[in-house]
Amino acid sequence: MIPERALQLLDKDGFIGAYYEGVRAGLSCKDAFDAVNDEYYMFFGKFRYLDYKNFAKVRDYKYKKFKKEAKKHLKKHRTNK
Repeated sequence: MIPERALQLLDKDGFIGAYYEGVRAGLSCKDAFDAVNDEYYMFFGKFRYLDYKNFAKVRDYKYKKFKKEAKKHLKKHRTNK
């Protein structure tokens, strides 16, 4: 049986969520990334991201996409009143 944590890390959003758990726990951004990427390596024998810079691009893209969708949803919600 595959551990639930391994399944979480397989998903990009799950990996990013695990990263933010580390940040909330007091780790620096880089240290939180390293911890999660090392955990991914432990499960799958390879790193998910080559380095922090590559991960940050994905994280920032996902954040911008989420922010844009939230703004669009909010605008739609306000016009329906």
